[in-house]
Amino acid sequence: MVSTHDDTPRNAAQIERMIALLPINFFVLATLFFALGVIALAPIARGVVAGYFYGPWPLALVHTFTLGWITASVMGVMYRYAPALTHGRIPFPRLAVVQFVLFVVGSTGMVTHFALGVWLGTWLAAIVMLLSLMLFALNLIPLLWPYAGRGVAETGMFGAICFLLATGTLGVLLAMDKSYGFMGGSLLTNLGAHVVLAAVGWVTLAICAVSYRMLPAFILPTIALPRAAIYQLYALAAGVIGLAVTLLVSLRGSAAWCALVVVSLLAYLATMGRLMRARRMALDWTARHALAGFVWLVAAAAAGVALLAVGAASPTGSRIAAAFGAAGLLGFFSNFIIGMSYHLFAGFVVRARAAAGWTAATADSLVYTRPRLLVFATFNAGVAILVAGFLAAASALAVAGGVLVAIGGVVYVAATLGTLRFAYRRSTSGAARASFRSPAATPGSYDR
Repeated sequence: MVSTHDDTPRNAAQIERMIALLPINFFVLATLFFALGVIALAPIARGVVAGYFYGPWPLALVHTFTLGWITASVMGVMYRYAPALTHGRIPFPRLAVVQFVLFVVGSTGMVTHFALGVWLGTWLAAIVMLLSLMLFALNLIPLLWPYAGRGVAETGMFGAICFLLATGTLGVLLAMDKSYGFMGGSLLTNLGAHVVLAAVGWVTLAICAVSYRMLPAFILPTIALPRAAIYQLYALAAGVIGLAVTLLVSLRGSAAWCALVVVSLLAYLATMGRLMRARRMALDWTARHALAGFVWLVAAAAAGVALLAVGAASPTGSRIAAAFGAAGLLGFFSNFIIGMSYHLFAGFVVRARAAAGWTAATADSLVYTRPRLLVFATFNAGVAILVAGFLAAASALAVAGGVLVAIGGVVYVAATLGTLRFAYRRSTSGAARASFRSPAATPGSYDR
């Protein structure tokens, strides 16, 4: 393992290029998984309405979004912002490349074997994924640990990574249990604990932490982020731990822990609302996607509470579970990532080009802004129709929603890959023409 601290100048330059490309690699992978997920959504949604939310194809689709799209995107952001916030350097950059390779193998292997219904391949791929998660933690925990409890974003990212490791460990155990049957409890409560650790402990905690840092930078509020924000993160983490444990060991008290999670999320929304009302910048597409995500967070939380009360075993519970997944994975998580990418991805590309010593390019010249209205409208309308179709057990409605999500998603993917490609090619020929860029784009706002 080679550290950046004692490399020769030539190796140091190579490692700097490697580190600058690392987030881009994760973003490209995430975007490709997102394309796969939205294209497969409509036909799988039809099957979910006709059958049950738990099966080979729905599991493959869920992990396409949770691992390939959401986790890869958040990892890419953390690889950039953890060193920036802590004024440190990734201690093992070459291991970070290994981590990315293992992530590709693990995620593609899990999605493929879920779709095939082959549990041996699933848990072998899950072990590879867990190794990738451990290497990710090895590079970022040393940076974040000294700031845990001090900085809001640093504290949240540190906690989220801890939950990521717990999620991966439980995921391996659940997959192996399909082959060996050694876990106690019911399938649905064990699965519920895994969902809580992944969706709330890992992704939601990470989004709360990152958005506390990023959203103020994008909207420039006239008020400061309150210190109470860090206590919201503590409350959310405590609720996740309590809810996951009660589900795993079949203890009473899950409703109380669920209530703590909901209250902490309401506190997060209240803080975000105060910042948005005090903004000095006009609402751009990042802020609009954030607002849509906040609405879908409320919907997902309501569905989660209903699911805990009803249970997922009944036909009604199955419909609620499908709606919960759509509202959370697509409505909340995906809106946040899409909006975030509009400000960040081009800046990351500019940084990667500078690390390679290539011709300078401005972030504004690399982005395609004209399709953003189409993406926002079709994607969110599609999610709403999809959720309605699941709740009403209306197959045609769910398929129509899935098609709209796919239209918005594919347009977003095309525009995003058009930006990310310039991290890998020296020439900027074919960059976004003025007719595809908004005249209101703010230079220099893409990598704060």
